[in-house]
Amino acid sequence: MKFVTLAAAALLTALAAAPACGYDGVDIAQMKKQAEAGSAEAQSRLGVLYATGVGIPRDLQEAARWYRKSADQGFVLGQYNLAMMYLRGEGLAEDPVKGRELLLKAAEQWLPAAQYDLGVAHLYGVGGEKNRDEAEKWLRRASTQGYRAAKKKLEEIADAR
Repeated sequence: MKFVTLAAAALLTALAAAPACGYDGVDIAQMKKQAEAGSAEAQSRLGVLYATGVGIPRDLQEAARWYRKSADQGFVLGQYNLAMMYLRGEGLAEDPVKGRELLLKAAEQWLPAAQYDLGVAHLYGVGGEKNRDEAEKWLRRASTQGYRAAKKKLEEIADAR
């Protein structure tokens, strides 16, 4: 099952219009220095650049490497982006179990996109057992933060009953 979120689509749209030096005007060489020095945020941002090919050649394996470094430090966006790569099998072997584990870590840090995707994973049994109660819990959390897709999914679940 392919996961696509509104947040990811919005990020990719913003990145496509970004300057060649990076998605926020930061020099890529400087960002690499920061990433190599251990900055989890820079590692995650560098992963985004590699994943999208903004300012540097697209390389999904390199993106996954940088997301993993960031995720290992507990950085929420690194966790979320690495989770999505595992779920999609992009840049590394598809592994829904690892993807779901990383989604949980990001969802626990109140990232609405992660909460939504974790809810969907529970709803359809991606990376583990189906669990409607857990699905609704995570979808409600995302919905209370204004994540529209979560509200819509909750309505679909209620209509299906």
